[in-house]
Amino acid sequence: MALFTAQAYQALDERLSLAQRLALLHTRLQRLVPSIHRVAFALYQPGNDLLSTYISHNSHPPNLTFYDHRLASIPSLKHLAATRQCRVIHDMALELPRISAHTRWLLEQRWRSSYTVPLYWGGELLGFLFFNAFEPGVFTPEHLEQLAPSVELIGALLIHEVAVMNSLRVAVKLALRMTGLRDPETGAHVERVSLYSRLIAMALGPKLGLRTDFAEDLYLFAALHDVGKVAIPDAVLRKPGPLDPPERRVMDNHVVRGVELVDQMIAGLHLVADPKMEQLRNVVAGHHEKLDGSGYPFGLQGEQISLEARIVAVADIYDALTQARVYKPALSEEESLRILNDMVQAHHLDPLCVAALLEASEQRQAIAAAYRDP
Repeated sequence: MALFTAQAYQALDERLSLAQRLALLHTRLQRLVPSIHRVAFALYQPGNDLLSTYISHNSHPPNLTFYDHRLASIPSLKHLAATRQCRVIHDMALELPRISAHTRWLLEQRWRSSYTVPLYWGGELLGFLFFNAFEPGVFTPEHLEQLAPSVELIGALLIHEVAVMNSLRVAVKLALRMTGLRDPETGAHVERVSLYSRLIAMALGPKLGLRTDFAEDLYLFAALHDVGKVAIPDAVLRKPGPLDPPERRVMDNHVVRGVELVDQMIAGLHLVADPKMEQLRNVVAGHHEKLDGSGYPFGLQGEQISLEARIVAVADIYDALTQARVYKPALSEEESLRILNDMVQAHHLDPLCVAALLEASEQRQAIAAAYRDP
């Protein structure tokens, strides 16, 4: 007689967030080795050599997140990436040199032992999977043997997550290529807005308790904020002067068309159940809304507008102010910041998002310099 049991493999439930699934797997990992206090994955971005915390789960607070470091500044990890080797450190206090900022940061967290596993996808480095313990000597050969199936499962889960995001990234690039053929400013504008959005999210993350992968996902999703422009006629999209009211209504319709395109993309990639897709949809649907309800197309107010949309709105407006367009010259940095502050006072833009962007002066200007319009 057949035996039927309840589904016990919660970590396979695609309706759960990545953070929830990692927490489940970490709990099961601790049944084997209770002293493993942290599991984290740092995503590698080859374009800027940046290694950033993508997801992290700690059994003891605080849950350390929103950490950035260039891989070139961490020779030991760069060596692991090149050799595809895993690494065990039995006692960080004794084995790690204290000369680097990264090492000092590790020791400040009071971790004593660690196990590091580089992950790859398509032959390229995805990032590093870290296991940390407060006690020295945790990762013995016997424990590593016990942990191997769980490590492989967590690694596979992360690789799948990044593969899904990469599939979406390919779809984004195709969409941007379509718009880029008709709008020469799109490529540089999109990259700046994406990076400004990530900059704001990284600053707000610790203050607002955002999930660890929020900023990295927003970097990807912000690239699609104007994807609906593929449906706008050239006569309107490329008009070299101000739009008249009928033309403005056609242009404003790019938001609704963008939502339709994103919904088709999500369905086509079988991502309907992925909880992150709501963040993507919010970016496209809400980046022209204003806190006082005077935005479009839905007239949302205050907290009705998602945080991700409020962030991208600030990034998008700042970029529009500081860059030349066919219908206007670029404004000075001083004038652009004054306008942003005026929009905060008028209850159009989120003051926390504007403050985060303004406080990151050096990074903001570096982004503008690196991604100039052609």
